[in-house]
Amino acid sequence: MRTMVWNRKIKQMSRKNHFKAGLTLSFVIFLSLSFYSYNPQDPSFNSFGLFLKITNYCGFIGAGLADLFYQLFGLSAWLIILGGLAMAYNFFTHRLRESLLSFLLFFWLFLFSFSSLSALHFPDIYFFNGEVSLGGGFGMLMVSALKPLFHTIGTAVILWTACILFFLFYGQAFLFHNFLFWPKKALILFVLFSRKVPYIAQLFFSKIGGGFKLFINFFKMGLIFCQKKLALLYGKIFPQKKLSAQSDSQPDTSLRDTDSQFVFQEENLLQEGFGLETENSISGESSAKGESLLNEELDFKQKGKSLREEGVNKEEPVSSLWQTAWSELPSIDILPDTPYSSQKMGQKDVEGLSKKLLDKFSQFAIKGEIKAVKTGPALILFEFKPEDHVKVSRIREMESDLSLALSSESVRIIAPIPGRDVVGIEASMPYREMVYLKSLLKEKSFLKNDLPLVLGRRADNVIGIRDLSRIPHLLVAGTTGSGKSMFVISFITSLLFRHSPETLRLLLIDPKQVDLSSFKSAPHLLAPIVTSANEAVRALHWALQEMEKRYRSLVLFKARDHRSFNETIKNLSEKEKNFHRQKQETLSPQNNYYFDTLPLICLVIEEFGDLMADRAVRRSVENAVVRLAQKARASGIHLLLAMQSPRKDVVTGLIKTNIPGRISFKVASGTDSRVILDETGAERLLSHGDMLFLEPGSLKATRYHGPFVREKDVAEVVNYWQSQGEAFYEKELISEAGKKNLMEKQEVGNLDMKEDPMYDEILEFVKTCPVVSASFLQRKFRIGYPRAARMIEILFEEGQIGPPQGSKPREVLINKCTDPV
Repeated sequence: MRTMVWNRKIKQMSRKNHFKAGLTLSFVIFLSLSFYSYNPQDPSFNSFGLFLKITNYCGFIGAGLADLFYQLFGLSAWLIILGGLAMAYNFFTHRLRESLLSFLLFFWLFLFSFSSLSALHFPDIYFFNGEVSLGGGFGMLMVSALKPLFHTIGTAVILWTACILFFLFYGQAFLFHNFLFWPKKALILFVLFSRKVPYIAQLFFSKIGGGFKLFINFFKMGLIFCQKKLALLYGKIFPQKKLSAQSDSQPDTSLRDTDSQFVFQEENLLQEGFGLETENSISGESSAKGESLLNEELDFKQKGKSLREEGVNKEEPVSSLWQTAWSELPSIDILPDTPYSSQKMGQKDVEGLSKKLLDKFSQFAIKGEIKAVKTGPALILFEFKPEDHVKVSRIREMESDLSLALSSESVRIIAPIPGRDVVGIEASMPYREMVYLKSLLKEKSFLKNDLPLVLGRRADNVIGIRDLSRIPHLLVAGTTGSGKSMFVISFITSLLFRHSPETLRLLLIDPKQVDLSSFKSAPHLLAPIVTSANEAVRALHWALQEMEKRYRSLVLFKARDHRSFNETIKNLSEKEKNFHRQKQETLSPQNNYYFDTLPLICLVIEEFGDLMADRAVRRSVENAVVRLAQKARASGIHLLLAMQSPRKDVVTGLIKTNIPGRISFKVASGTDSRVILDETGAERLLSHGDMLFLEPGSLKATRYHGPFVREKDVAEVVNYWQSQGEAFYEKELISEAGKKNLMEKQEVGNLDMKEDPMYDEILEFVKTCPVVSASFLQRKFRIGYPRAARMIEILFEEGQIGPPQGSKPREVLINKCTDPV
C-alpha cells in the first residue's frame, strides 16, 4: 500500500516538473526570438517616437525585454538563454527541487561577473550600430566602481576570481553532472566491452578458416554486444533489434527479458560463426535467414557510406568555386567597428520639439496633427497632417519661422511627401551622429549592384544604396566642407570592396592633386592619377576611342550592352577565339575589336570646374564628356563628375541633359541649387555629409546623410590590393607614342609643330598680337590657308590662343598687348 502511495506521489511530482520545464522552455524560446530580432529603433530605452513600427518578432514586450537585458548585460545576455535551457533540462530530469534558489543565485552571480569582465577587457566593442556594448551597462558600472580602488590589474584579478568561483559553484550542482553523464557511461561501456576482447580474439583466430562469413558474424556479434550493454544502461532509450523468428514472436515485457533475448542472439552467433553446438542452437533455416539479414544490413551500411562520400564530393567543388570567386576581395573587417555615440535624443526632447512645432503652427492659424516623428543620424523628420482647409503653400512659406521656433540650423519642408497625405518637416538635431561606411557595406543590397553607390542614411534611418550602372552617370556638387570629396572617396573605396582589377578599372582625374592621392597605388587604375589639363584631355579622348572600340565589338558579336557581351564571350570555344586572334593580325588599329570579357570602367573627375575654367581645353573637355555621357553606358563606361560650384558655364545644357543623376551637398546659393537639381533647397543643407539625391525618373530629391571613412582605413584597403599585385597601366595613356596618336585622333591635324620651319617665327609674332586668325596668318606670312588653319589648331591645342568664337578672331592668351591687328 505504501508503495502505491509513493508511486502516486512520484508521478505527481514528475508532472509538476514537466509542467515547469515546459514553461521554462517556452520562455527561453520567446526570449531567444526577442534577442534575435532586436532593433534599437523599436520603442525602448534607446528610441522614442510616436507611432513607431515595431519590428521585433515578439512585439512590444519582446522589444522591451531584449532592450532591457542588452542594456544591462550586453551580449552576455545570451547566457540567460543557456541558463534557461539548463534549467529546463534539470526540470525534465527531476534535479531541481529544493535547489532552485541556489541555481538562480549562482547563475546570476556568474552572469554579473562575466559581463563585468567583458566590459573590463573589451570596453570599445559595440554592436547594433553602437547601441549595445559587449559588457552592458552593469559591467561598465562595476568596472568604473572598482578601477579607482584596485586599478586595472587588481580589478581583473577580483573579477576573474569571482567569475571562476561562481561558475564552479553553479556548474558543480547543475552542469558538470549533465556534461559528464554521457562520457562516463561511454567509458563504462568501453571497459565492459574490453573484457570480452581476449575471449573473442581467441575464438576468432582458432576459427580463422571461416572466411568472409566468419568476419560478418564477428562484426555483428560485436554490434549486438554493444547494443545489449547500452540497453542495460539506458533502458528504453535504445530500441531492441530482433533478428530471429523466435525473438520476433516474444513480446518485450521487461528489461530482464530484453537482456535474455540479447544473450540468446549472442549465443546463436557464436554457435553459427564458430561451429559450436548447444541445446539452444537454432535451426539451419533460421541460421540462413539470420545470415541473409546480416548480409543485407552490411550492404545497406556500405551503400549509405558510399552515398555520403558521393555527397561530400559533390559539395566540395561548389565550396571551392565560391571561395575562388570571393577570396580575392577584401573583407569589410579591414575597416574598424563603428564607435559608440552616447549623445542621442530622448523622448522628452522629441516631445518638446513636437510641442514647439504645433505651437508655431497654431500662431499662424494652421491646425493639424503630427502623425509620426522619425530621427536619423543628423535630422529629425516630423510628418504633419494639416486639416483639409489648410493650403500647403502656406506651410512651405514658413521655413524661416519654423527654423527659429525649433532652434534648428536649417529647416526643409517637403510639401507633400510623395505618395503620402502628410507634409514632411526636416530639422537638424542638436546631436549629430556619424554615418560610417562599414555599417553600410554590410547591407545585402551592396553585393547585388554592379557599381554600388553608397548614399548613406535618410532621416528615417533607411539605408540608400543605388547602382551607378543604371543611373548611368552622376553629377556631384558641393562647397568646401560640405562633404563632397569624402563622398567621392567613399564611393571609390566601396568599389574596391566590390570588384577586383579584372572586373573594374578606374580612370581618376584630380586637378587639385590631393583629393584622390590615396588611390595612387591601387591596381585598379588604368593610368597614374591625371593631374594636368592637357593630360585630362588625352585621357578623355582615350576613353572615346575605347568606347568606339567596344561598340565595334558589341556590333560584331550582336550584343546590346556590356553585360550581354561578356556572357556571349564566355560561351566562345577555343577554336573561335583562335579565329579571332588570327583575324586581329590582319586589321588596322582603327578597326580592331575585343573578343575577351571586358571590365567596367569608372571615370571619376574631381573638380570638374577647374577643367572647364581652363579656356585652352574647355571645348575639348566638354565635347568629350558630352559624347561619353551620350553613348558610353552600353559599353560599360560610367562617369562621375564632381565640382565645387555648379555654375552655368561649368554644367552646360548638354551636360545636364545627358547626365540625369545628380547629388548636391551644401551649395552657396539657390541659383547653384537650381543648376544642379532644377530646384532650390541645397543651399539650406547642413555641412559634413548632408546631401540631396535626385534619381533619374524621380520628381523630388531625397535627403541622405553621406558616409564617412578615415584616411588610414582607405590606405588599408589600397595596401591590401597592392599586396595582391601591381597595377597594369594602359600603354596608350602613359607612353609618348600613345599621346601622339591621341593628338592625331583629336582632329588636330597630321602636321607636328616641330616639323614646320615657320612655327617658331609664327609663335613669336602671335605673342605680340591680342587676337589672331587663320586668314591673318595667311596674309602676313604668305602661306596657304590649310597650313595657316593647321597652325591655328596647333596653337590652340598648346594653350597659346583661345577657342573659336564664330567668325571672330581668336584671343591670344600669352603676352597680350594692345596693338591692333
